Amino acid sequence: MQRPYRLSCHCGDICVEVDAELSRLLECNCSTCRRSGFLHWKVDAAAVRLITEKRRLSTYIWRGVSEGHHFCPTCGTAILRSGYPGDRVSLNARCIEGVDVFTLEIERYDGRNDMPPGPLP
Repeated sequence: MQRPYRLSCHCGDICVEVDAELSRLLECNCSTCRRSGFLHWKVDAAAVRLITEKRRLSTYIWRGVSEGHHFCPTCGTAILRSGYPGDRVSLNARCIEGVDVFTLEIERYDGRNDMPPGPLP
């Protein structure tokens, strides 16, 4: 598949296009990624174009107000995460249309032990 890549949620309500090289995918074992199965593909935010309306995205904020886990409010598919340094975002590579992630090289990241936990109640 050629650039730009198209990503969508399960029900198709959320679609984005990404004009970036498909490389350096990260599988993380932190408390959120291990539950959602998010497969990180970090790119410059300027490379991402939202095709559907912004009002259709829902956001879960966990650690801080500048970070967000963006997902489809209809089917619940996590598609994008924001709050990375250098105006970067992380897209869920599992949402790329026409690409079998089993054919891609994936690195592992030990987020469970590397990242501090979120705020305590």
